[in-house]
Amino acid sequence: MAREAGLFETTNGDIFLAYILLREQGANIPPAWIERSTSSRKNREKVLGKLLKSKSIDAVKHIQDWYIAYKKECFYYGLRALLELERKGKTDL
Repeated sequence: MAREAGLFETTNGDIFLAYILLREQGANIPPAWIERSTSSRKNREKVLGKLLKSKSIDAVKHIQDWYIAYKKECFYYGLRALLELERKGKTDL
């Protein structure tokens, strides 16, 4: 069964703590997690762009949602890079 991608919430976005937890568990960051993070952020951008163009005050909440999605994407991407560095000594990301 696939694991829930809740590592960001569990570690409060602390990449070092997440890296240590993953190493202890022998776990991995599947590329699909990064792809889902990216598509989640991109989906938010469509709505946010319209709100920003219209200078709507509703954009504030959407900016916050977009920013959290961006932080998650960077978090999982960074973890994947660290794990690749540990395994291969370099990363292809």
